[in-house]
Amino acid sequence: MELQDKVVLITGSSTGIGKETAIALAKEGARVVITYHNTQKEGEAVLKECEKYGNCVLFHLDVTDNTSIEDVVQKVIDHFGKIDILVNNAGCFVYKTLEKQTCEDIERQLQVNLRGAILMTLACLPYLKKQSDAVIINVASVLSKQSIIQGTVYCASKFGLRGFTQALALELPKHVRTYCVNPGLTATKMTGFQGISAGQVADVIVAAVQEVLGKKSGEDVDVRDFVVRGKK
Repeated sequence: MELQDKVVLITGSSTGIGKETAIALAKEGARVVITYHNTQKEGEAVLKECEKYGNCVLFHLDVTDNTSIEDVVQKVIDHFGKIDILVNNAGCFVYKTLEKQTCEDIERQLQVNLRGAILMTLACLPYLKKQSDAVIINVASVLSKQSIIQGTVYCASKFGLRGFTQALALELPKHVRTYCVNPGLTATKMTGFQGISAGQVADVIVAAVQEVLGKKSGEDVDVRDFVVRGKK
């Protein structure tokens, strides 16, 4: 896929993997829609960087609120007239055993990590299907395929996101591709900045969008299989 002038909507793109993905896609000529929830200042900084490469915009988005989702999607259509690529990146992790998690902890992880991605996809799908080539990237985790102590609910949400991706691929027309991108430990605020750089994950996401990884729609894109060790 040629990224010049493609419209890309990225959830959770004011920090971390989302931020680096927004910048990487903007550098390729895409028109990026940056979204933030409670990090407006960081979002504005990402917008400033992305605007060096073209026409990009910033919107507030709460993926747990369907009204907010529908409002942002409509704003994107009003501004750009189309959506070519959706990157469901917003996520949260409450690192506790199940017995120590509150109902709010559980609900938040399921709402952001799984339900939010499903509702974003539902809202964008009519516009994606209008394009000759469209992509949905679901940013999951290696914990969509394996489990850890104190990751009970997070793992459940990411296993669900991976299953959603696989089932969605069976329903989509051939010109709309979807992939489940699975980073390992990545140096973001969520992990205490341990692991590979968010930029390395972003590079893999861009490559998946460009269809250069040899993956079929619905398949896993395991970041560790494509990362160049030592690259920042």
